[in-house]
Amino acid sequence: MKFNYSRVSFHSFVHEVRFIIIFYIIGDWASTWYALPYGEEFNPLPALILEHYGIFSLLFLKIILILGLFLIFPLIKLFPAKWDFTKHVIEFLGIMATINNIMVVWYGNSFIQAMGWF
Repeated sequence: MKFNYSRVSFHSFVHEVRFIIIFYIIGDWASTWYALPYGEEFNPLPALILEHYGIFSLLFLKIILILGLFLIFPLIKLFPAKWDFTKHVIEFLGIMATINNIMVVWYGNSFIQAMGWF
């Protein structure tokens, strides 16, 4: 199975993942960067990455995720319901992570802590 990547498909992909880029990549990373002096990262994997490699390595991993999505984009677009589900889950996680980080800055408590999960 061969896929044809072109400038049109790249623009189509960027349009499809624009909210992932806004919330999961930019929103979560920037709010994490801003919120770290006010608290700590509770997710063990990002906490380990942040501790050993720094905040920019987290951004690098998020960009790798987007590149991975771009590589499977032609294949997953063959299944619109699965693509929509995947896209919306990542968008939702980005929105929740951004809200969580903003709450740490504004209230000194995260959404996860307010819910009693940690």
